[in-house]
Amino acid sequence: MNHSLHYNNMFNRLYITFVAVVALLCSCSSDKPDSLEPHLQTLPATDITRTEATISGRCQTDNGAEMPQLWFRYGVDESMSERSEALEAADGSVSMRLRNLTAGSTYYYMLQGGNGTAVLSGETLNFTTLPNLQPTIGDVKVLSSSPMSVIVGYRIADDGGDEIAESGCRISRQDGAAMSDGEKETTIMQTGSVGADGFYRLRIGNLQPSTAYTICPFAKNRNGEAVGEPLSFTTPTAVVLDEAGMLSVVIGDDIYKYTTISIAGPLNGDDLRTLRYMAGRGIDGSATNGRLADIDISGARIVAGGGVYDAARYSEDDVVGVGLFAACNNLKNIKLPMDVVRIEKDAFLNCSSLRSILIPATVSSIVPSAGCTSLEEISVSGANTSYTSSGGVLLSGDAKSILWFPMGKRGDYALPATVTAVGPYAFRECSIEKFVFPAGLTKIGECAFYNSKVKEVALPSTLKLLPTGVFQKCADLRTVRLGNDVELLSDYVFDGCPLTDLYITAPLPPVCGSNTFATTGADFVKTCRLHVPKGRKKYYRANAKWNVFDNIVEE
Repeated sequence: MNHSLHYNNMFNRLYITFVAVVALLCSCSSDKPDSLEPHLQTLPATDITRTEATISGRCQTDNGAEMPQLWFRYGVDESMSERSEALEAADGSVSMRLRNLTAGSTYYYMLQGGNGTAVLSGETLNFTTLPNLQPTIGDVKVLSSSPMSVIVGYRIADDGGDEIAESGCRISRQDGAAMSDGEKETTIMQTGSVGADGFYRLRIGNLQPSTAYTICPFAKNRNGEAVGEPLSFTTPTAVVLDEAGMLSVVIGDDIYKYTTISIAGPLNGDDLRTLRYMAGRGIDGSATNGRLADIDISGARIVAGGGVYDAARYSEDDVVGVGLFAACNNLKNIKLPMDVVRIEKDAFLNCSSLRSILIPATVSSIVPSAGCTSLEEISVSGANTSYTSSGGVLLSGDAKSILWFPMGKRGDYALPATVTAVGPYAFRECSIEKFVFPAGLTKIGECAFYNSKVKEVALPSTLKLLPTGVFQKCADLRTVRLGNDVELLSDYVFDGCPLTDLYITAPLPPVCGSNTFATTGADFVKTCRLHVPKGRKKYYRANAKWNVFDNIVEE
């Protein structure tokens, strides 16, 4: 064989083999996959509390590979039996808030993902929730108070993760004296539920007026007790209410112990009803054991709301309503709220012990009350522009009209020289026996002397009209003197009056109504002497209304 040819063939074969290997290597390099599998990373938990935690994770993909569906596995052991719903992960990051966890417990979790055929998992991590603690309690504050009790409020800011077993306040006197139970410290347990404002309210009673106390709130759960900052509190001389409807709560069992009370804060129908009970009168009009005699509610305000204050009436904003203190026989003195605008009829009906009333500056409407037999003084704030007072008598703001005369005044009474008018029922049931009227009087209201104890009246010549029932039921009235200018006597002027002498200086008989001299008592016209001006008897005798008098004499 030719050796040269043999070597050439061998070289060719080696070269072909080398080219094939290079080609194969090049082919293997160009066959690299277009993408790799996503990489899942579980991240540490954050914002861990006793019952919640946030778990997070991240998914990384290469070369635009499709993002798999992601979720979390988690649980109290490494089996992680719980699984979340599918999570949105547009940027590859996902998180979720775990809630309702158990305090002081370890939880395991991992991020998982898949495309329907395979499941990928991140690393398994764990976290431990915070343990339960003793409660956290906020500061205590006074909500309402009285000389003998206080209502405090406090918040339990955090229950510590466990149910509150008990809470309340501990109270002690700052002077070191024993409490009412003989102990140095009294504990009042909370039995109510938390209010809408987050406050637990607690009434502490059996306190002493004007006495300094220390009040300390506390709360317990199975992990321990928390004690709030102590509050120094001195019982006031007045009842202070933080909201309407609280008077009966603040007063509590002391309702019949008060003889004097001052109140600041809102008063609705429920509070006014409580005041009536304290002053001796129940909602149905029956007597109570109340002993309240002096009421100062000048720092309070009457507001609408609550229940009825008597059998049927509700409170209105800034109104002393009809019958509000009716038949409260123990009531002696009262100062009304400074915002009152109206005092309605018989607000103090039959308050037989009431001696004085103070009318605030804001009142613009008053109707007198009947049956206040001991009332001696009606005083008015100097800032009131609608009314004034002179000698304890209620007058109009310009002092020209008498509007309410205290029934308890005795003896004789001379009206102020400024008075030109007397209002309806102004002297009703009063005890004055003789009135002296100013020369400028021009008007008297109907029933002005109704059922009073007046015995003698001399009206000025300037008065032209006697209204209906002006002296009705004046059972002691014997003598009435009418002036020159009287022109008209209305109906029932002397109804129920045992008149003995009626003097009139008008030269011509005044006009009379059809029932001017009608009476439900003895027919006084048969015995009463009618005194007329000299030479004018025939005119009165000729008048169909005046000739009913059997005895007409000239003066």
